[in-house]
Amino acid sequence: MLIRCVLEARAVLAEGALWSPAERKLYWIDQMRPEIHRFDPSTGRDEKFDLDLPDQLGGLARRAGGGFVLAGSDGFSLIDAGFAGRRLIGSPFADQPRATFNDAKVNRDGTLFAGTTDKLESEKLGQLYTLAPGGSPKLIADGFICSNGPSFSPDGRMVYHTRSQDREIWAYELDGDGNVVRREIFARIGQDEGIPDGSTVDAEGFLWSTHWAGGRITRYRPDGSIDRVIETPCHSPTSCCFGGPDLTTLFFTSASITMVDGAWIYMDEAGFAADPTAGGIFAFETGITGLEEPLFHG
Repeated sequence: MLIRCVLEARAVLAEGALWSPAERKLYWIDQMRPEIHRFDPSTGRDEKFDLDLPDQLGGLARRAGGGFVLAGSDGFSLIDAGFAGRRLIGSPFADQPRATFNDAKVNRDGTLFAGTTDKLESEKLGQLYTLAPGGSPKLIADGFICSNGPSFSPDGRMVYHTRSQDREIWAYELDGDGNVVRREIFARIGQDEGIPDGSTVDAEGFLWSTHWAGGRITRYRPDGSIDRVIETPCHSPTSCCFGGPDLTTLFFTSASITMVDGAWIYMDEAGFAADPTAGGIFAFETGITGLEEPLFHG
């Protein structure tokens, strides 16, 4: 399997891989810089949007009415289609200065799921919220350090939520009203396999999970057993999505930053000289069809 670095982005912490089928372009964020980018695989051109952003980003999703919804350190905000402006719509953790959104995706019914993390990744400040169209944030899980994922089964009735530092992926079953009616551990990740990070689900209902500091992506069957493990050329893949004309290409982001003894260590020029694709965007052909990321209906 040939994995290509399609963009030597030198990102600090690239995240939020999001494919736009209409544009045939990949949106991604540099979480800690912070920046929003759009990459064209057909030309290799990457553009950064000039926009007033909070100090840390979490996730980006497309809106049904046009534009995007952003989850960041200042809460939820709406961005217009031309990236000319951003409007804050509220934060469920405004009284927690160390909390920030870390990852966000939309379920099949148009509801946004967004999880938080402790910026220092030491205290269990993590929470998972839903934001339904026209509603207020609703807490559905807490008690962990860092939230990742979430991803959804093809019918939208199962939510796969990653509790990164616990090295666990949980499955939450939803009823017709979006309430969690059952929750259980879907997969546990070994100490020598890195830390589970962002994920996506393909059309067959299999979950693809990246492993921070593990140099791999794992494809899980719907019963939680491992279908395959793909070794990656980067040490810390962070998020993934299906894209390309037929949604068979898996794009994934990566990080150049590392944490040592509770402090973030940024890669210097010598580090990039030794590992020029760190913090890059990668892609490979899976032979498996993915699912288009749904639109937020709010």
